Amino acid sequence: MDDFTASSKTAAATAAVILTAGFAIIIRSTSSDDVAGSIGGACLVMVALTIIICVLVRHWVVNTTTERTILAAATREAQAQRAFYQANQCALENEQGRLNRDMAAERARIAKTLITERAKMRAEFNEERAQIQADAFRTGVEMERAGMLKPGTEHTRGNLIPFPGQQPAHAAERERSREHGNAGT
Repeated sequence: MDDFTASSKTAAATAAVILTAGFAIIIRSTSSDDVAGSIGGACLVMVALTIIICVLVRHWVVNTTTERTILAAATREAQAQRAFYQANQCALENEQGRLNRDMAAERARIAKTLITERAKMRAEFNEERAQIQADAFRTGVEMERAGMLKPGTEHTRGNLIPFPGQQPAHAAERERSREHGNAGT
């Protein structure tokens, strides 16, 4: 009876008084053979029982302590899940920020390395180009000193490999000398 409201307790007490009165009337009417009194007492008992049943049904329908306990537990669980989710979300954002910083640092390092390597390659290229230019100039000077660049001088031709249809007549004799039967000729 602890979780009944004050109005429910009052209604139950009134029903108990009516029930007691109804039984008292029934007992008194039965001993004196008064049928109308017995029926009236029975009606009072039925009204009292109906009131008690209504109080119990109302308590059963309105009582939400179990549901409130379940709701409180579910609310605590939901809050714990929310806190866990928020903590994971913060951790994920922190990790993403760290990865972004690491990637920015790596990009900067790669860009710096690329600039350094390009400068090194440019210096090597310029050095190689200067060497080629110096060699070409030296070759030109040597050709000038040898008189190869003067007009009217005949140039010595090098040995070129001719195409098969462009061979001179003495080339056929040289080919025969290389056959198996003419060793050394």
